[in-house]
Amino acid sequence: MKNLERRHIAVGAALLCASIAHAQDAAGTAKADPANIVTVVGTSIKGAKITTALPVTLITADEIAATGAVDGDELLRQIPQVGDVFFNPTNQAQTSNTARGDVSSVDLRNAGLGDTLMLLNGRRLVTHPTSNGNNTVPLISYNSSAIPASGMQSVEVLMEGAGAIYGSDAVAGVINTVMKTNFNGVTLSTQYGHAESTNRRENNTNVFAGKNFSEGRGNISVAASVLNRSRQNPSDMPFTANQDKRPLFAGTDWATSGAPDGRGGQSSWINGSVYSGTAAIRSPIRQGTTNLTTTAGAFHIQPNTIAGCATQLGNGLCLGTGSNPQGGNQAANILRYNNAANDYITVAPEVHRQNLYVNGHYDLDDNTTVYGEASVYHAQAHTLTTQPTSLVAVGVPASNYYNPFGPVTFADGSANPNRLPNLVNVPASGLPLVFSNYRFNDYGPNHVDVENYQYRYLVGVKGRRAGFDVDSALLYSFATARDISDGVDSNALYKQLALSTPDAYNPFNGSCLDGAGGGDCRPSSQAAIDATKIRVTRFDRTSLLMADLKLSRGDLFALPGGDVGMAFGVEVRRETQEDQRDPHVNGSMPFFDAVTGITQPSSATGVNVTPSSKGARVVGGAFMEFAVPAIAPRMQVPLVRSLNFQVAGRYEHYSDFGSVAKPKVAMAWDLVESVRVRASFSRGFKAPNLETTADYTYGRASSVTDYTKCEADIRAGRLVNFSNCGRGVGVRYFISGNPQLGPETSNTSNIGIVLQAAFLPQSMGRLTATLDRWRIEQAGIVGTLGLSNVTAADYLSRVSGGSGDPRVIRAEPNVDDIAAFAGTGLSPVGNITDIRDTFLNLQPQTISGYDMNLSWRKRTASFGSFDANLNVAYLDEYLRSPLTGIADLLAARAAGTLNAALPLNDLETNQVGVYGKPEVKVSGNVTWKLRGWQVGVSMNHIGSVMETGFLTNDGRPWKLEKQTLWNGYVQYRMQGGGLLDNSTIKVGARNLFDKLPPLSSGGYNGGMYAPYGRYVYINLSKSL
Repeated sequence: MKNLERRHIAVGAALLCASIAHAQDAAGTAKADPANIVTVVGTSIKGAKITTALPVTLITADEIAATGAVDGDELLRQIPQVGDVFFNPTNQAQTSNTARGDVSSVDLRNAGLGDTLMLLNGRRLVTHPTSNGNNTVPLISYNSSAIPASGMQSVEVLMEGAGAIYGSDAVAGVINTVMKTNFNGVTLSTQYGHAESTNRRENNTNVFAGKNFSEGRGNISVAASVLNRSRQNPSDMPFTANQDKRPLFAGTDWATSGAPDGRGGQSSWINGSVYSGTAAIRSPIRQGTTNLTTTAGAFHIQPNTIAGCATQLGNGLCLGTGSNPQGGNQAANILRYNNAANDYITVAPEVHRQNLYVNGHYDLDDNTTVYGEASVYHAQAHTLTTQPTSLVAVGVPASNYYNPFGPVTFADGSANPNRLPNLVNVPASGLPLVFSNYRFNDYGPNHVDVENYQYRYLVGVKGRRAGFDVDSALLYSFATARDISDGVDSNALYKQLALSTPDAYNPFNGSCLDGAGGGDCRPSSQAAIDATKIRVTRFDRTSLLMADLKLSRGDLFALPGGDVGMAFGVEVRRETQEDQRDPHVNGSMPFFDAVTGITQPSSATGVNVTPSSKGARVVGGAFMEFAVPAIAPRMQVPLVRSLNFQVAGRYEHYSDFGSVAKPKVAMAWDLVESVRVRASFSRGFKAPNLETTADYTYGRASSVTDYTKCEADIRAGRLVNFSNCGRGVGVRYFISGNPQLGPETSNTSNIGIVLQAAFLPQSMGRLTATLDRWRIEQAGIVGTLGLSNVTAADYLSRVSGGSGDPRVIRAEPNVDDIAAFAGTGLSPVGNITDIRDTFLNLQPQTISGYDMNLSWRKRTASFGSFDANLNVAYLDEYLRSPLTGIADLLAARAAGTLNAALPLNDLETNQVGVYGKPEVKVSGNVTWKLRGWQVGVSMNHIGSVMETGFLTNDGRPWKLEKQTLWNGYVQYRMQGGGLLDNSTIKVGARNLFDKLPPLSSGGYNGGMYAPYGRYVYINLSKSL
C-alpha cells in the first residue's frame, strides 16, 4: 500500500508538471493579466449580479486560522447550519459493517446524509467508500476529515438547493472548499494541542510553499501537513468511564430508568441449554434430587457469591438453573459487560494523518491558462472496541473437556474430571450443549485498524474565446478504506470446542468474579485462543471520473436593466462503489454447526453474512443558467432600485435510473441602496445509492428488547418499570435491497432580506445584516421501518390477540416460556431469532427555519481593525409523516394498549428540539488586529434537545441542556529582521470555561458535542 501511495503521488505530480511544462514550451513569452473577476458558489456566471441573491456563508482564511481547527470536520462543526455529524471518529461500532476510523460526515440542515454536495475548488469530491447505517440504511457521505485546514483559502457554504446548477445530491446546499493558490514563498507551522484531563494530544505540522516562474505567468503551490493524535480513553471523562450511567441521574425522575445502563447483557458468563440430539430436552437435568436446568434444559454459570447456585463447580463458580438473573437492580447485574470500566474500548481513536496538495497553472497567452491539481490523503486509525458476540446459538459437543454434562470417559479412555457427579437424565456418553449471547472477552479488546486513502487528479484549461469564458477539465479521484479487526473463526472454534484435552475452548469458566468491567480474569488457554482468532478485513473503494465543459458570458446581450449573463455546461461522470468483504463474512466460507444442524453463511462469529458487492453508474448532464437584470438604478423605478433574476435548469440521465430535469429561479430586489429582498425556489432529485437498490439481502447481528416478554413480566408482577426490562435478545436482522426504489425528490425555497447600514458614518464601520426564511420539502426518502418498530408491531399484534408480525421470526416457546406467560392473558412466545425488513421510500419530510447573520467591520489607523460576525440558525419545523404501521403504534400507546414507556422510533411529531435537532444554534466571533497583534474570541451555542428514548415511567423524555462554549486566542507576529522575522506565535483555547457536553443516557452525543472539556493549543509559524 505504501508503494501504491508513492506511485499515485508520482503519477499526479508528473501529470501536473508535464501539463504545465508543455504549456510553457508552447506559449513563448506572452504575459497574462491576472483575473479579477471570481465565480461564487451557486452560480457559474463570472461577475453576475445575481450573486447578491444567494444565501452564502463565507469563512475566510483568517477566520479558519482563528478557530485552531486542524481539519474540515473541526471547522464545519462551527457552522450552525451544519447538522449532526453521523459519521464521526467516536463511533464505537463492534464490527466493520459501519464506517470507522478517521472519518466525519457532512449534513447541512440535518436533511440527511447524501443531501449535501461537497466541492473542492468548484468541482465534486469523491465520497468516502464505507457506508454507515442509520437505522440500518447504508448511507454515503463525504469525509470532511480528509480536507486539511492548513491549505484552505476559504470555505463557501451555499444554504439552498442547487441541483439545477450542480446536479443531484445538492438538495440541502453546497460546501465549496477553495484551496490557496498563487503563493510565492514558504511558510512553516506546527501546532500542539491537548484536551485537559484526557489522554487526547495532537501535533499538526504544515508546510505551504509556492513558486512563481516565467515572469509570473506560472505558479506551483504545495501544501503538506502531518497530524498525529493520541487516543482518548473512557476513563478520561466521568460520562464515559462506565457503561452504567445510572448514578449520574440519581435524584432525578429518570433515576429508575434502565436506559442509562449501557452494560451489555452479552458477557463471558454463559447462558446455555442442554441438547439431546437436535431438540431441546423436556426433562430437567438433576444432580440427585436437585434440578440443575429448567425443564427446557436452560442453565447458567455464575459466581457462587450470588444467590442462584444449584451446584458448585469450584474456583468460585457455580451452576444455576435458567438464565443469569440480570435486569433491574439484581445482584447479578455486576456480571453484565462493562467494557468502559477498564478502557477496553476507546472514545476516540489514535490517528496518524498525512495530506499533500499540489496545484499549478500556466498562462499560455493572454486568453488561455492551463491548470492542474493533485492531492493525496492518507490516515491510519487504531481503536479498541468490543469482541464479537455469539448472537446465534453455538453448539458445544459432548466431548468438550470442560462440559459439566460431558461423557464419563473420553474417547481415549481417560476419565472426565469436569463431569458433574450423580447426574440424572444425562447418559454416560454425555450431552451436547448450546450457548448464545456470549461475548468472547478472553480474547482481550478487539483491535481495529482502519487505513484510508483519497487521491485526486485534475487537469484543465480555461480562457476566453469569442467573448465567452471557457473552462474545461478532466477529473479522476478515488478513495479506499481498509478495515481490519479481530474476529473468531466459527469453524476453528467448533474444532476447539470438540477437544477432550485442556486445550479445548472453555466457555464455562465465567469471567471476573467481581464483574470487573470488560476484562476476563479467567480466560481459556492461549492455545485455544490462538487457534480460533482471526483478522477480518473489509476493503471498500469509490471512484469518480468526470469531464466537464463550461461556458459563461456576463454580457450575452443587453436589456434596459443591463447585460444578460449566461452560462452553459455539460458534464459526464462515472461513479463506482465496491465493497469487498472478508471470505469469512461474504458467504464463501460457511460454518456448519454439527450440534444444531444449522449452516451459517458467515463463519466470523457474531458477524452476519454480507455479500461482496460493486456497482457503477454513468451520469450525463447539461445545464443552462441566465442572470437577467430586469431593472437598474438608472431607470429610477419607485421602490425598485434594481431587480435581478437567476433562471437555471439542469437535465441529467442516469445509466441505471433514467432521466430527470430540474429548475431553479432566484431573485434579488433592491428596494433602496441598503435594503435588498432575495428569494429562490428550486427542485431537486437524488437517486438511491447503489447499496439500497442491490437485489440481495444482507444480515446484521443486532439486539432488540422483546417487548412482548416485557409485557408478560409486567402483568406477572416480575417487573415494575417497563423501561427496566431486561428482555434484550440477540437477533439476526435481515434487510433486503429494493430494485424498485423510487428517487428522492425535493422542493427548496428561500426568502430573505439583506440590510446594509449605509446610513452609518464611515467612522462607525460597515454593518450588514441578513435574515432568511428557508424550507425543504422532501419525498421518497429511503429508509426502513426499523428494528425496534418492527418488534413493537409484533408486541401490538400479540397484546391485541393476534399471532404476531410476520416479519418477526421466533423459536417455538419452550416450557420455560410457557411458565413465564402463565396467568398473564398473553399467548406464550419463544425467543426472537430473526427480523426481516426491506428498504422503502418513506413518507414526505419537511424541514424549515430561519437564518440570521450580522457582520461588522471597522478599520482605524490608530486602534487597528475590528471584525465581528454572528450566525444564528433557528429550526422551527422538522416533520415526517409517519408510516401507516407507526401511526397504529402511536395510537395504541396513546390509548394505553401499549405501555406508555415504549420507545418508538419515528418522526411522528415536530422533531425540533429532539435528539440531534436543536431549535437554535449560534456561532459568533470578534477579531482585533493591530500591527503584529491579533486577538480573537468566538462562541458556539447549541440549544437544548430531548432524548425521546430515555423516558420516565410516565413517558417524559430526558432533556440535554443547552451548551455555550467560548474560545479565544492571542497571536503576535514578529518583525524587524533577524532569525525571528516573520515568525508568529499563537496561544489559544477552545472551550475556555471547561464545559463538559450535556449528559445523555449514553453519556454524551458524539454527533453534536466533543467528548472533552477545555482544549489548549500553541501554534508557531514562520514565513521565509
